This record gives sequence, structure tokens and C-alpha cells, in this order.
Amino acid sequence: MTYTESKSIFLKLSALVFIALFCIMIFSSPVKAEETSAAEITPDITLSNGGSVSRMTDGSYNTKTSFSARDTIQVTSSEKMYSLYIKWDLIPDQWTLTYNGKTKTYGTNGFLHEYVQIPEGTSEMTITFASGEAICDMHVYSQGQAPADVQTWKTPCDKADILVFATHADDEILFLGGVLATYGGEQDLAVQVAYMCEFTSSAKIREHEKLDGLWESGIKHYPICGNFPDLYSTSLEAAKKQYVYDDVKSYVTSSIRRFKPLVVVTQDLNGEYGHGGHMLFSHAVAESVEVSNDPSVFPDSATTYGTWDVPKTYLHLYTDNKLTMNLRLPLSRLGNRTSIEVQSDAYKKHVSQQWCWFYVSDDYEYSCADFGLYRSNVGADSGNDMLEHITTYEEQERLAKEAAEKESIESSKAAEESSIAEEQQEIKAAQKETSKKNVLKLLINIIAIIIVAVVIGLQFNRTKNLYNKKYDENKDEFKKDQK
Repeated sequence: MTYTESKSIFLKLSALVFIALFCIMIFSSPVKAEETSAAEITPDITLSNGGSVSRMTDGSYNTKTSFSARDTIQVTSSEKMYSLYIKWDLIPDQWTLTYNGKTKTYGTNGFLHEYVQIPEGTSEMTITFASGEAICDMHVYSQGQAPADVQTWKTPCDKADILVFATHADDEILFLGGVLATYGGEQDLAVQVAYMCEFTSSAKIREHEKLDGLWESGIKHYPICGNFPDLYSTSLEAAKKQYVYDDVKSYVTSSIRRFKPLVVVTQDLNGEYGHGGHMLFSHAVAESVEVSNDPSVFPDSATTYGTWDVPKTYLHLYTDNKLTMNLRLPLSRLGNRTSIEVQSDAYKKHVSQQWCWFYVSDDYEYSCADFGLYRSNVGADSGNDMLEHITTYEEQERLAKEAAEKESIESSKAAEESSIAEEQQEIKAAQKETSKKNVLKLLINIIAIIIVAVVIGLQFNRTKNLYNKKYDENKDEFKKDQK
């Protein structure tokens, strides 16, 4: 085999080895995967009071396990637990969770359905109650993203893009649901729901159902609720006899001032199918948006939150300045279901109300797509978007940040230009000063030369005069010497 042939074989083998190594590197490199979903764990649960574990793991709101102050729940698992999800019978007082040698306090947000993360994971944890509590349902999960049906609530909005006022749990789905799914679920805006009537004192299951319905609709901020009971009437006048109307208006005005909504949405002034409670609440909202910017009206909430003038207010089925939402578009954030489909699924979460004739629709007399612009201080609508002429809070923040960054850049640029100008002025001043010094130095030199010249001239004249004088004094002798 010649040297040339050997060299050729060596190069080919080297190329094959390089290709093999490259393929190994490419195909064996780890691929960054999306965060995995957490799986439910079935741990060992021990109750210090000897109560029923099965009642709080059966997935039912109709069963519960009760605890007294200082009772504990011990939870252990061979697989690490990374989160805890509790559905309380009633909103709990503070309670503690101890794991990995530390104790944390929860129950501070007033959530009926409470999700707790354990970032580092644990194989053992202890729940301790500070007061009497009851749990309907409890679950623990492995590491990963919480399953879609686990409600990881955010606290109520600091500022709401849209504030939805609903009289009862399920009204927000049946009549205002398109707003929830479209703006809250799909566009992920800050949508806050405020209910008038509470069900804790009458039908507790509906408190759970309203959370399930909101979560299905894509709402992430925990709702607020007034302390008004659920009472039925068939007229506004009858409802005003059942409730203290000023108390209802005070609650609405306080909510407006608290959340400072860019858009307010509420129910039909005629109560949809004639429900007096709906009439009362919608009238309270309509009146409150007119006075929420007046500090003399309900001054306590004005002192607490300041005043607020709502830019736009919409009423369900209002006939002036009509707006019809398109609720038949697929919503990518909500499984490509349409808003109608999302709200139909959300209404099914209100299990206790399925005996009623109500249903979600955009093509019957109580259409959840039909609204009217009741009040606006930003101009009339030209289309079917409730946010027309509105800049959302997130967008305001983005624009403010861009403006601040631009101002900072311009300020830095101006400061830099000013610094350059000052430096140039300093250079010019230094050059001018140097020039002055050079001129002065030249003048001094010239003066010195002149002085030296004058001195030399004077000395010359003095010498000359002395010589002439000496000559005159001795010229006779000088002449004799010459002879």
C-alpha cells in the first residue's frame, strides 16, 4: 500500500469517526421539556381527633370532616409531596403547615379553596388548626404544574380592567359569561367579579360552585361578595323592601373605588326574567357609577380608597348604544372552545342549580352576548369591543415603562451631551487660558528683550560718552603719541 493510499484511508476513517461523534452528541443531548403536570398522590393520613379521612377525600362538597382548635392532620408519603389543595367547608381562620423542620401560616387570604406549594417537596407534613374548622376535600400532588382543575387563586385585583357585578352565583355565567371567558379567560385581563348575595348562611354548596364556575371560565382573581342574603322578589319596589338599598349602593360604590375599573359590567335593569334582586343590584350599579367620583357620597370608602370615575359602564340587554359580542370564536387559552361552550361547561359546575330552566345562549331573549353602553366618558363605541378607547392597566404599565426608559435614555443622552459640551467648554477655556499665558509670556519676553536692549544701549552710550570724555581730556597727548 502506497503512502498516498494510506493517507486517503486514514482521512476517510477520521471523517467517519467525526460524523459518529457528532451524531452521538446531537441525539444524546438533553431536550428541555415543558414542565410536567403534577400527579395526585395517595398519602397516609392520620387525624389526631380520630375523624373520618374518607369524608375529606371523597370529592364531595356534601361531606366534611370537622376539627377543633389544636387538632392536627399528619400526612406522610413515600413519594415526595410538592403541593396541598384544601377545599374548606367555610373560609378558614389561620392555620399552620409544618414540614422539613419549619412551620408556615396559611388561611390569610380568605380563600375557600386554598392551594399551597411546597417548593422543595416533603415526605411528611402536619396541619395544625388554631380554631374549629371543617374540610370538605383535600388532595396532595407530586412535583410539576398543578392540574387544570386545581384552583390556584390570585388575590382580588389591585386594579381591575373589568369589574363584573353579579347578583347571585350563576348570574355571572348565564348572563355575563361572555365577558368572563373573552376578556378574563382568553385575553388574560384583570377581570374582577363582585357578587351581591352570599350563600354561606343558606346554601353553602353554592359558594363552592361559584368558584368552580369562575375557574372554568378562566377567571384567576378571587371574587368578593357582599353580605346580603339571597331573597326572591318580582319587582324593584319589593326588593327595596327586602334590602336596605343604601347599603347595597354603599357596597357597590366601595367596590368601584377599591378596584378602580376601566369598565364596569352588570345585569339587566329589568332583572332579566323579572327578578327583583337583579333589578335592585343593577340599579344600584347604574346609580353608583354616577357618584363614585364624589367624595361626599359614602365618604368612608372615599377616605379608604379615594374616588373613581368609571370610564365605561355596560348593562346586560340595555337597548341604547347596543353591543353584541361574538361568542362563537374559538378561544385558544380555553381549549379552543367557544365562549358559549366555555360558559355552558361553567354553568354545569353549578350542580345544585341544574334543575332550573336556565341555560347559556346567545340567541334567545336573555342572550349573554347583548349589552348596551350605559355610560361613557371616553366616547361612543364604533364596534363590539368593550375595551374600545380603553388602555388596560397592563398596557398602561408597559407604556409608562417604555416612556420612563425613553426618558432615561434621553436624560442620559442629554447628560452625556451636556458633559461633552462642558468638557469642550473646559477645553476651550483651557486653550484660552493657555493662549493668554502664551501671549503674556511673549509680552514678558519682549519686554525683557527691550529692557536688555535698553540696558545695552544705555551701557553703550555710557561707554561711548566715557570714551569721548577720556579722549577729550587726553587728546593732546594722544596726538603727540601719534606723531
